Amino acid sequence: MSWINRSGKGLHMKNKAGNLRRNLLMFTACTMVSAVGGAAVASAQSAPTMVTPTAVTPTAVGPTAVTPGGASSTTVTPADENAYQIKKIHILYQKLLLREKDLPSAVTELNEQDIKTQNPTMGSVQTLLKMAPSVQAYSQGPGQSAPTLAIRGVKNDELAETLDGVPLTSFQGASGDYLTNNVGAPVTLNEIDAANVYPGIAPPEDQGFGTIGGTVAYTSKQPTDDRYAELEGGIGSFDTQHIGFVLNTGKMGTGVDAPKALMMYDQSQTAGYVSNTNAQYHNFLFNVQKPYDGGLSKAGLLVIFNQGKGFIQTTPTPVAEINANKWTYNFPKSLGFYNQAGKFLTVIASDETYINPHLIFNGSLFYQHSDDTIDSYAAPSTVDGTFPYSVNVQAPANFYGNIGPSSYHYSPGFFTYDPIAAFGSVNAGESSEYTKGWENKIGFVPRLNIFLPHNTIAIGGLIAKESSSGAQYIYGGTGAQFVQDNGYNSFILGGGAQRTVYVGYISDKISLLDNKLIIEPAARVTAAYTSTITQMNSYYQNVKYQNFTKVGEPYIGISYNAPFHLVPYVTAGKGSLFSPTADYAGGLDNLPGSTHAPSPEIVHAFEVGMKYDTPRLYLSADYYYQQVTDAFSFYNNYALSQAYYANQGGFLLRGVEVAGKYRITPELTISGNASYNNTDNTASDFAFVTLQNDQFGYAFKGTPFSNVPTYMANIALDYDKGPFSGRIAGQYTGREYQTTDLLTPNDPTGQFSGATITDLHTTNSPDFIVNLYASYKFPIHSHRLQSLTATFTALNIIDTKYFTYKYNSEIAYQGTYSILPQYESGLIGPPRSLQLDLVAKF
Repeated sequence: MSWINRSGKGLHMKNKAGNLRRNLLMFTACTMVSAVGGAAVASAQSAPTMVTPTAVTPTAVGPTAVTPGGASSTTVTPADENAYQIKKIHILYQKLLLREKDLPSAVTELNEQDIKTQNPTMGSVQTLLKMAPSVQAYSQGPGQSAPTLAIRGVKNDELAETLDGVPLTSFQGASGDYLTNNVGAPVTLNEIDAANVYPGIAPPEDQGFGTIGGTVAYTSKQPTDDRYAELEGGIGSFDTQHIGFVLNTGKMGTGVDAPKALMMYDQSQTAGYVSNTNAQYHNFLFNVQKPYDGGLSKAGLLVIFNQGKGFIQTTPTPVAEINANKWTYNFPKSLGFYNQAGKFLTVIASDETYINPHLIFNGSLFYQHSDDTIDSYAAPSTVDGTFPYSVNVQAPANFYGNIGPSSYHYSPGFFTYDPIAAFGSVNAGESSEYTKGWENKIGFVPRLNIFLPHNTIAIGGLIAKESSSGAQYIYGGTGAQFVQDNGYNSFILGGGAQRTVYVGYISDKISLLDNKLIIEPAARVTAAYTSTITQMNSYYQNVKYQNFTKVGEPYIGISYNAPFHLVPYVTAGKGSLFSPTADYAGGLDNLPGSTHAPSPEIVHAFEVGMKYDTPRLYLSADYYYQQVTDAFSFYNNYALSQAYYANQGGFLLRGVEVAGKYRITPELTISGNASYNNTDNTASDFAFVTLQNDQFGYAFKGTPFSNVPTYMANIALDYDKGPFSGRIAGQYTGREYQTTDLLTPNDPTGQFSGATITDLHTTNSPDFIVNLYASYKFPIHSHRLQSLTATFTALNIIDTKYFTYKYNSEIAYQGTYSILPQYESGLIGPPRSLQLDLVAKF
């Protein structure tokens, strides 16, 4: 693990910066100074002292001629003139790199070594991010299997993600991690070189779109100058295995304008560490870069196509069944299952253009497509109200009751399915559903960098549009029995949503007092035009809703390079999150306010910190305060076809984070971080009350969040010498509140009956996980095979038994949740997971 010091200092980056300054080439410098080369820029900015290069004086390098009078003159050849120009540009970019300084904040950089230690087959992007302070992350199985993520208690659907500066998050507002594109992902561990975690409010140029809690910025895997090919494969616990290849062309030609390309493919499959959660994944990446204009500019094309298909749990496993059977127990598929398949395509065409010594322009045109299908089943015997547990909570019979001719849902011309006539009972006729959906996104991300003697100005923005639609069918039985007939059992059909977003920002990094004082004021405006044609169904009116919304977002950051290697800093800013397009709807029996889309959620964030930086020791500490107002609140009554959406919520996040790194020897380094997080609801409202957004309930004012640990910590010991590298790491997750449901005996009025709330009397036990990574590179003396690398990964090596998520459940029956008794259930954490990988490099 390593943490970026946004003040211009940083232990991790010093050696890199020194090497860069010694070997800086004109094209490399141009690339680093560009907006989308943020990680490399940070590397160059991390020098402990600032050095201003001297001016270039032309030097005679050609033959010397004797002139009359004894004076000498220099004859300069074309090659000498070219070398002179390169040297001028070399120094120009070196000065720009030294001048360009990011403002401080609690940013964490997770680099290529961090990615390797997570093992791309056994781990996920979310388990990588958990190495950063204040990050809570877990998943249901190896790979991208139903991941859950939160930063400082802010849920994944309220965070922003970018890839090479292009937004990955949905513009339309997600429903959280729960059952949303849970198998596979737009980007995986195999496909990135680094990830930067910006908690709170990032500077406008790094922020992405739509966040009230932070931004995760990924850097795609890049081609290198050296030609090579790799064939890799591995096998591990839970029948997990993978095979893949990497082809890197190196520079295809001579000179600084030679193109280079990288292609990667990986296929993996696993039985899952929870029974009956098998999955398989396919990941493909192609990245080509073409310098031009004498290496001063660069064009690129990135294509990523990922697929995933597998079974996940819609509800945690009853603890009684785990105790009676085995730790990894899950109900057999004959009683119920939830099978999801997802496809994700990302295409980014980028350009970095050197205009003159004061101007560099960056632009990225992108297209993203995703679609997913869901096949869900619950055996009729499990949804009749007598089965002791909920097997698949997503069964239609749990929500709607009888949807036949006598119900609200029956609608001639749209939905005429009669479950009793077709299968003899509501339970049998509403045991299955099939859902499909898609999203398309296209947009452009421009940015202009302006370099002045004491100012580095960035002017940029985002123009993009996203559209989506889908359908849902309800039936009985499974597999070949299932019918998809529009107008018959098409419970949701047609319609769709689109959102066009406009973002503009300007920031100015001002360097004063010999570059010791850095001030960055910035302003950002985010706007969106949203329209939805609600899908044909019984509980929303089939009408069109539309509106235009805009928000101004100021930002300022200040840092000072003080004596004794200390850097104090402070940042403050405002962020916003637009309401989900799904909130642009109303029920047949509209509740007050249901025809008005909620306004954006707003966060006002403040952070103050201090960093200490020497060649061997790096320390940092910060305090953050994030106040969220106008939080989204909603209420859906599926049985009565009622819907309501508003801005009635609010919450407050406060905490302290510390991080450090100490280089014991040149080969041995110890690092770690710890965080204290305090969360409070500042208003009472109906809302999702879990990180996954899988439980609807009521957030009472003054109560803390559930599933958010108060204390978290990471520690790692790294050793790297010659062909061997290794890491042993520990992760501590402290106590967190569970949830419970308000049932009829505790709620005499019935107003909140069945609503999930934070359980102030019950917490999850803390856990400490130890992970091990070891890699050895065997040199091979062959003109074809260069090396063979063996890597061993052990996650949770001491096999700690713990729950990532736990709560009290009750049995749902035809839309009713006020049935006693409750029972304890939970999602288990990964058991001991071992993986052996081999990589042959040619």
